[in-house]
Amino acid sequence: MAAKFSETVVNTVRELERERFRAMVEGDGDQLDALLSDAVSYIHTNGKRETKPQFLAAITNGKRRYRQIEVETQDILLASDTTCVVTGKAIVELEANNGALLFHIAYTAVQVLEDDGWRLAAWQATRCATES
Repeated sequence: MAAKFSETVVNTVRELERERFRAMVEGDGDQLDALLSDAVSYIHTNGKRETKPQFLAAITNGKRRYRQIEVETQDILLASDTTCVVTGKAIVELEANNGALLFHIAYTAVQVLEDDGWRLAAWQATRCATES
């Protein structure tokens, strides 16, 4: 893979990850629909797995409300011409029934190049251990 191609793809995927986090905070189901593969597997920090329709419904009906998602670190590996693996750490703040939840996560995301552009195909996150 040529260096220029690699740099362009990495920058594109980095921007798509920013857009996805922004759409999650804003509850923008249309934007999320465009950014997620139809076959996405979305695994939350509690181990719950959701399909695309389940994930979109939770965001758009207000069942899951993100206040902020702040990326602390992010590395992007161009695994092939059509696959990027994104790893990172972030701070997530969620609105819950009993107030706000704030936690640090480590995550892995897989972006794939589909016919109409790059889409999130898989996400898995875990809460980071707290320092004591």
